[in-house]
Amino acid sequence: MKELTGFSKEEKESVSFVISDFDDTVTTDGLIYPDALESLYKLRDSGKRTIIVTGGSAGWADSYMRLFPVDAVVAESGALLLVRENGEIKYHVSPLIKDRAEYEKKKNNLIKETEKEYAFSSDQYCRIFDVAYERKSMDGDAEERLVKRLEKMDARILISSIHVNVLFSPVNKAKGLESFFPLLKKNLSVNMDFSHFASSSIALGDSRNDEELFSLIPLSVGNMRVKEKEKTFSFLPRYYVREYGSRAFARTISMLLD
Repeated sequence: MKELTGFSKEEKESVSFVISDFDDTVTTDGLIYPDALESLYKLRDSGKRTIIVTGGSAGWADSYMRLFPVDAVVAESGALLLVRENGEIKYHVSPLIKDRAEYEKKKNNLIKETEKEYAFSSDQYCRIFDVAYERKSMDGDAEERLVKRLEKMDARILISSIHVNVLFSPVNKAKGLESFFPLLKKNLSVNMDFSHFASSSIALGDSRNDEELFSLIPLSVGNMRVKEKEKTFSFLPRYYVREYGSRAFARTISMLLD
């Protein structure tokens, strides 16, 4: 992983799609700052397509589609896609999810079992497939106990900068993005196969739950959170920038469009 000081001409010309996490990648401490918001509009005006791939809920994904100039949102760590179809926002469940009712049942059971011990994300009521626990409500020991408890269940655990996510679906951000590619091709008028799509993209993220995207998309950038935690990653992005959140996003996009 190298510090990003600028993209090569070839790298800049290769990018048609920006695949980005949202929390603490586009935002800083839950807020989107003017420089990052302006960067999203600059991407749109440049003709590049922006796809948010987030561990956030279906509810947040709907808000992103309505409030920001993004072309699609893959939410709940790959389980859901929100995209505009004939001018209306529609959501789809990943074709990798074969038994939606079973996953929802497991999610609801886990909530009942742990609701007296742990604080859920404030958007838990908007989540369809996963359970999100607030990391700020736990000290290190409490988080470790929770993770050990969850490891005994039939579930996947992903840790972001703000949440411990328990996924009752067989997806991650990369698998989810790939599973939705036929819908993205149709609704974004993408005329290429998935491997070409991956090589025509840049991936941006800040946490371990982004490492599958870093592995999938050759041109990738993490912010300073990745640099600080790099020993915990199984796969690192090609580059990192020294800033955090909105500032890192804005700087990366500025270098991309320069």
